[in-house]
Amino acid sequence: MPLLLQTFNKLCSKFDNHHHRRGCKASFSVSRLQAFEDDVSSCLNQLLLSTSDSKSLSFRWLLQLLQGLIPIIHQAFAKLVVDLEYPVGKWGADLVDGYMNYSLNLLDLLNSISFSLTQLGNSRVSLSYALSVIHSSPSMAVSRLKPIVLKRDFQGLEIRGNVKEQRKGCSGGEWAIERALTTMEGIGYWVCGIVISGCEGDSTAYLEMRKLAAGVAVPAFKALDSVILAVVSKNGSIPEEVEEVNAAAEMIIGGSSSSGEAVEEMGRRLGRLEKTVEALGKEVDGRFSEVLDGRSRLLDVFRQPKH
Repeated sequence: MPLLLQTFNKLCSKFDNHHHRRGCKASFSVSRLQAFEDDVSSCLNQLLLSTSDSKSLSFRWLLQLLQGLIPIIHQAFAKLVVDLEYPVGKWGADLVDGYMNYSLNLLDLLNSISFSLTQLGNSRVSLSYALSVIHSSPSMAVSRLKPIVLKRDFQGLEIRGNVKEQRKGCSGGEWAIERALTTMEGIGYWVCGIVISGCEGDSTAYLEMRKLAAGVAVPAFKALDSVILAVVSKNGSIPEEVEEVNAAAEMIIGGSSSSGEAVEEMGRRLGRLEKTVEALGKEVDGRFSEVLDGRSRLLDVFRQPKH
């Protein structure tokens, strides 16, 4: 994303410069688009290697997914725009609308993740309190040691139009950017759908968002999505860190609440859950700020008066 912001700054200075080349040859546009897709495939393949043996989702993996795809794809997209020398000021209305809609949709999805993480944090705090008083007030502690129940809050998202199909007669540069934007937005929605499903323990968001990624033509994406779909279909969407905490709570409730070993084990598991959830929350906040900043800078390009 920093590269994306730098790119928009660079394009601002070129907004009214009429000395750029009028277009790139079709072969050059195709080669630059291929370079973009190669960058995307590289990070997808790395994630595929770390996911192939996964039996369930985890917050650690969701963090890796969020860190390893969205910012890298944004950077690859920005690089494509620069390589094609096709500044924002030359984009057609549909292309501008497509990018702005994508950024707004992404902000809404990131907000949904933040909300779910807040609810999960509240459940974790309640369990931590129960654990802290288990020796002084065993009965009260046991009554509060209830398994974490992830809540489904995702009610669907009003996706503000995907990028339109490539229009006849558009330049090679614009065609390449449209294709890249289709890939970027599809994967961006898909990533957020998986993370929301993990935070809610429900596959609805993932299944809905993967439909919006149908236009992504990168083979590595199809391969990774197939692995994720298999994991979710077989084992559900509840992250393993939550299942571990719930299992520890059941051990205390079902056995002796004063068992020091069981209490210590649950404390360790709560600590791991807290650490991964906090890291995921920070990553979501960072992505939100960068997308919002990039959106604002792009709008500034069009607010500048023409000379």
